Amino acid sequence: MEKQRHSDFAAPVSPARDILDHSGRRLARYWPSWLAPQAQARLWDQLQALPWQQPQVKLFGQAHPIPRRQCYLARPGCHYRYSGLLLAPQPFPAALEPILTRLNALGQWGFNAALVNHYRDGRDRMGWHRDDEPELGPKPDLAILSLGQERVLRLRWQVGPSEGVALAPGSLLWLEPGVWHGLNPSARASQARISLTFRRVIPGFHPDREQGITGAD
Repeated sequence: MEKQRHSDFAAPVSPARDILDHSGRRLARYWPSWLAPQAQARLWDQLQALPWQQPQVKLFGQAHPIPRRQCYLARPGCHYRYSGLLLAPQPFPAALEPILTRLNALGQWGFNAALVNHYRDGRDRMGWHRDDEPELGPKPDLAILSLGQERVLRLRWQVGPSEGVALAPGSLLWLEPGVWHGLNPSARASQARISLTFRRVIPGFHPDREQGITGAD
């Protein structure tokens, strides 16, 4: 098994900075160059082998494929549901283990799951949402590692204008619990982007059993 090099985790070219809303309240914290370029390239190649899916969600009674591909990685027993989709965990690839260790040392977040999103070009997107699923606990942390095409993530609180942050390849973004976020389509984004969104899921919490949801399989 290939070992992760210490140099894979780059010292930021500039200090981590806070992303603030119009009132000065912090939305997120941003590390612009957390993962070194050579490590980004290796990880990108290894993620291509994931069992990508493009599930359908119901909107106004009609089924539509989500506008991106995704794969859910997690420790055993860490089920996750959003938008009516129950995601059964795939095991973490070996290449992600040292990244997960480094992340949890940085913030003491206890991340044990990652939803990996593949945006094939600027047409792929993510609508406005916030993490409020019960299996994430009362104040869930979320960290986003970005690879590939730079895209602008919009951030806001429930009320108020949004702020945009351009997520450079290799960057890391931690969101304050409860922050709404979304990725708009972009005509200027011609290349693919992969985002790894790390979360802590309560082990053994099964959304179907806890919420009385049936037919998820």
